[in-house]
Amino acid sequence: MVLFKFIKGVPIAMKGILHAISREQNLRIQILVGLFIIIISILLKIPKIEFIIILAVSFLVIILELINTTFEKLIDRLSPNYDKEYGKIKDTIGGVALLGVILSIVVGILILYKPIISFITSLVS
Repeated sequence: MVLFKFIKGVPIAMKGILHAISREQNLRIQILVGLFIIIISILLKIPKIEFIIILAVSFLVIILELINTTFEKLIDRLSPNYDKEYGKIKDTIGGVALLGVILSIVVGILILYKPIISFITSLVS
């Protein structure tokens, strides 16, 4: 029964994700950058554990952006006119999404720097 509910809910969840992708430019950009980094990681044949970390932070950025978008849309519905306190909430959740992006950049640099330099060096030599 639980499995049936889960299976039944998957298309609904996917519909929500696709809706957000169709409406949110930042989300589309983050997905494209994440895919690019994942492809680069595969081509550079980074170790499995590092690849898992790249996947995790890439998904984290997308998850945080979806949460950010959800809060912003909910607040916009609750208060169509600007409200200073709601604005602070939106700023805070936007900051959370930004922290995820910063984390992914730091992790990406730490993991991919040496493999990229090695690859470039092998091309030049």
